[in-house]
Amino acid sequence: MQPFQDFSNLSRARGSARLGGRALLTLCALAFVALLAVEGPAQAVPSFSRQTGQACATCHTAFPELTPFGRHFKLTGYIEEGAKNPPPLPLAAMLMPGFTHTQSKQDAPPSPGLKTNDNLVTQQVTGFLAGGIYGNLGALVQVSGNPINGQVWFDGSDARYVDSFDLFGKKAYYGIDANNTPTFQDAWNTVNAWGFPQLSSGVAAFSPPGTHIDALAQSVAGGGAYVYWNDLVYAELTAYLGYNKATLEAFGMEPGPTPDVQRGAMPYWRLAVEPHWGDHYLMVGTYGLYGQTIPGGQAGIGADSYLDVGFDSQYQYDGQQYSVTLKLSDVMEFQKFNASFATGGASNVNDKLNSFKANATFVWDHTYSLTAGYFNVSGTGDPLWDQSACGCNNVTSPNGSGLIFDAAYLPFSHGAPGPYKYANVRIGVQYITYLNLYGGTNNFDGMIGTPGAGGTHNASGNNTAFLYAWAAF
Repeated sequence: MQPFQDFSNLSRARGSARLGGRALLTLCALAFVALLAVEGPAQAVPSFSRQTGQACATCHTAFPELTPFGRHFKLTGYIEEGAKNPPPLPLAAMLMPGFTHTQSKQDAPPSPGLKTNDNLVTQQVTGFLAGGIYGNLGALVQVSGNPINGQVWFDGSDARYVDSFDLFGKKAYYGIDANNTPTFQDAWNTVNAWGFPQLSSGVAAFSPPGTHIDALAQSVAGGGAYVYWNDLVYAELTAYLGYNKATLEAFGMEPGPTPDVQRGAMPYWRLAVEPHWGDHYLMVGTYGLYGQTIPGGQAGIGADSYLDVGFDSQYQYDGQQYSVTLKLSDVMEFQKFNASFATGGASNVNDKLNSFKANATFVWDHTYSLTAGYFNVSGTGDPLWDQSACGCNNVTSPNGSGLIFDAAYLPFSHGAPGPYKYANVRIGVQYITYLNLYGGTNNFDGMIGTPGAGGTHNASGNNTAFLYAWAAF
């Protein structure tokens, strides 16, 4: 699953569809009917755990972060079984309520019906089709709703067919995968879709810009193939095509009257090597994507091009009593704004953006989780592009950095009481402190002192405390 994230300001990312309360109620009703359709109280919500007969702790150190078994389960197609009486349909659901407090009040409420600070909301409801579908075909498919704004959308999903063969005397798997979010198909917690923080407040104010890979989430369709050899080497090639306006609207996106158009196929690559020694696992890898975008779909202006090249590494000690996971990722983006420069959307033709993340997680008994992380976004100063990314005037730099701390309690990782033993809950508190935003610390966009502008125009004014509950059932 890909939980709701609003950590990166995806200025070129998906729009939001406000389909209204009726669509959201329909989604909730369908999820409720799905629960009732499963026979017997012990079959309340089928999921990966119900299919395999394993507790959440088998696949997750602290969900959604994966253990070696969890990575193997995903890369071999979600099809491994083990339960004596698996449910007929692999359905599941998720609910995410949270309370958000920022150091300073926002200039205006982040959404109609909310306040300028101290908002208690349920920011996401998700229904899943997750597990083996038929034979060697498995999937993780999500439909999500955001009660804050009434958005309902086809969320991050992938389906894969996987089979095994012998290669150099070792067992190997080949997979054919289709997905709608670059990196969603990945099994490590270093890439964009699954990197820390996997969950953040959806009602905070400013945040640093994201890369082009981030911007394509749920707005493309991709198909590709991979090889996973000896639980050691993973190699993948995938090609993505952008949705047209009608498809974006059908899948719950709101592209506006003139959405950007992704020109041609966008190649994505991934290579990861993960040797292990006993309970110690070390992964080093690279991934990337090349794409061309026509701003507003305007003919005759050419296209902007983006080359994202990422390098990542993960060390994990997966012990019986506790686990330690250290993660590094660095994405370098090379931007060529031929179209945006010609139409006044960028100040330079050639820009660069770099997104770096480092974090460490300690989990005791799959029950108590502590994570600390650092992020840094830097790049070429481009006033026109930076102002668009920020959604504000007067900024001249994309640079931003900060620290993130997360503490969580997962009481049911080894099984919930009663007939709902496969349900799980993560209760946590997260704090984000910004060291700088858009190249500044105080008054980074020059708005303080103007009517209605408050402390969030200082980097520290956006410091966010987020108390959350993350229920999967």
